[in-house]
Amino acid sequence: APKVLGFPPYSSAPAQPLLGVPIREGGLWHLSAQDRFEPVTFSLYVNGFAFATADGLEASVSLSPFSLVRNCRFQSGECSKLKSFKVSLLEPDPCCYFAVRSNCERDADEERSDWVLGLSHTILLITDSLLPSFSVTCDPVYGMPHTNRRLMAGYLIHRDDGSSISVLFCELNAHGGNCTKLVLYENECCDSVVMEILITESSVCCDVVGINCSCFIVDCHHFASQTPSERKLWLRALSNVKVKIQNRAPDPTEDELEHYRTSIREHIAALEATLEPRIVNDALLARCARKNLRALEDSLTATPEPTLDQKPCLGTHVSL
Repeated sequence: APKVLGFPPYSSAPAQPLLGVPIREGGLWHLSAQDRFEPVTFSLYVNGFAFATADGLEASVSLSPFSLVRNCRFQSGECSKLKSFKVSLLEPDPCCYFAVRSNCERDADEERSDWVLGLSHTILLITDSLLPSFSVTCDPVYGMPHTNRRLMAGYLIHRDDGSSISVLFCELNAHGGNCTKLVLYENECCDSVVMEILITESSVCCDVVGINCSCFIVDCHHFASQTPSERKLWLRALSNVKVKIQNRAPDPTEDELEHYRTSIREHIAALEATLEPRIVNDALLARCARKNLRALEDSLTATPEPTLDQKPCLGTHVSL
């Protein structure tokens, strides 16, 4: 991944060129209109996918760390007979539907599973290409007293808006009184704060549902971690802090704080032991102009963005 200087912004627009040659090709069915699938040739690339209809119409989509893939099932009509899945792009179009058709239900399930896993691995590969090597830590920065309340910190991808994302160094602090902070820095030096997110007992901290998804939400802020396991660690730490705030727990002493860090370090060591070697060394998304994240934060706070499930999607279906 590129060396982090400042905070690198990347485009998450779906119209970026696809890179290299297809890593898998095959036939699928694409939902082109309400309750109507048509056969397409589907090609999976290292940073997205393309598909073409029998009459020569072609489309390509570059994915981002915040793209999602899920199995789904249509409740009625001809579509209900297919093994379907959807790829959610978040912006500008909520999702694309594809399906597998086979006379053997088991074969159809297996083929759908292969495509879904392939797409989810592509999304994780994109995420990994943007982030520095695994960097989660519990240790404060020497000479930076404002990091002394650190519980855990590491690089995450922040969704700035519908078309851009940033790699930021994020630090979760121990609770103090009735709140705590998730501090977003330009880099691990922690000498330049980009923004601070206040965590209270009413803050929403949750995962995003998707196959092999590493995304999670803190209030109106969307983040992506390097792996789903790292996401679980972040959410566990956030949940533990929220519980202490809700229970009006006294501020932790230095000994208690070190005890919390020791527990988190054990989970970090377990994560590091399962990491696979990096496949891609260059970013799989294009760089873009840096956004004013403080201004974006104000607009997000003023008009919270609807969640994925609140956005309109084509067709009546059930996500599995």
